[in-house]
This record gives sequence, C-alpha cells and structure tokens, in this order.
Amino acid sequence: MKDPVLLTGLVQKAQQANQDVQQYFSTLSFHQLNWRPAPLAWSIGQCLDHLVVSDLHYFPTLKQIAAGQYEMKPWEKWNPLRGIFGKMLVLSMQEQPKKKYRAPRIFLPEEQPIQPVNLLERFTKHQESLVGYLQAFHRTDLDQIQITSPASRLVTYSLRHALIVLLQHQYRHINQARRVENHADFPRPGES
Repeated sequence: MKDPVLLTGLVQKAQQANQDVQQYFSTLSFHQLNWRPAPLAWSIGQCLDHLVVSDLHYFPTLKQIAAGQYEMKPWEKWNPLRGIFGKMLVLSMQEQPKKKYRAPRIFLPEEQPIQPVNLLERFTKHQESLVGYLQAFHRTDLDQIQITSPASRLVTYSLRHALIVLLQHQYRHINQARRVENHADFPRPGES
C-alpha cells in the first residue's frame, strides 16, 4: 500500500534527527565525543557512527527501489515468515529500549577515536540521502516490496517495516548518546 502520510512523517523524523544530532553534539570536544561510560559501552561518537554504518548497508537496496530497478529475489517473494520478521523488528527496535540487543558485526561502529567534524558532516550527508530515498517512495507500495536484512539473508521484511525500523533505530541510538552525555562521569568543558 502507498502511504504518503507515513513517509511524510518519516521524512520529518529524519530531518529532526539530524537537527537533534547537530544541536546536542556539535559542540562536543574530541574527548567528549569519544568518552565511554564503561569499557564495553559505546561513546557518543560510536552511537552516531553506528547509525551511519548500519544504514549504509540498506542504501544500495533503497537506491534501487527509488530508481524503480529493484527486483525481489525468490526468497523475498515467498518467505513464509516475512510478515513476522518485520513486526518483530519494529517491536524490538523501539526508540526507548526495553531490552538491549547486540549489534550484528557488520553494523558495529568504528573502534578508533572519531573526529567530531568528520562524523557530524557524515551524519548530515547520510540523513540527506535517507530523506531523498524516503521522498522517492511516495508512489511506492511499501507493503508489496520485500527486502532482505543486511544482517541475515534468511530475514526478509516489507519496505514499510524497514523504513520504520531505520528511523526508530536512529532515535534509539540518539537517545543512547544523550544518556552517555548525561552520565555523572561525563567530562564537562574544561575537564580533560
């Protein structure tokens, strides 16, 4: 089904995510951006890098769909669990997590320290691309098109579910980055 109302809302959410990232994190120092609340916890920079890294795995498929060149594979057409996977993913990838999940290896952020300017520029360009794809889908049947998860060739779901999850996932990690910034031990200006 075509759903211009959903897509308009997702476009606004993607644009707002970019504004929020710039507002909350653009003044952070290198040290603040790379500070971790615990050895295995992610820094703010890693939260944002993870969003770019994970979404980029979807972009080739989104680009093909936007250009009208996407052809579903047989498994995407006939996977008997495709509706279940999408609904499960939407429920599990809430903006305010009820449960923590381990990111698939291909979605992991950079382990090296992240430069603030490079990351924020990458995030903005990334969001502009995502908004462009979302705007291109206004005449697309979001339920008819099924895609394969970049993390597992066995998992397929509708374009509708994929897009909802992408935006929920963004706010899940923007919220995570905000929690890092609000941590009691987070380095404040003037601290090293």
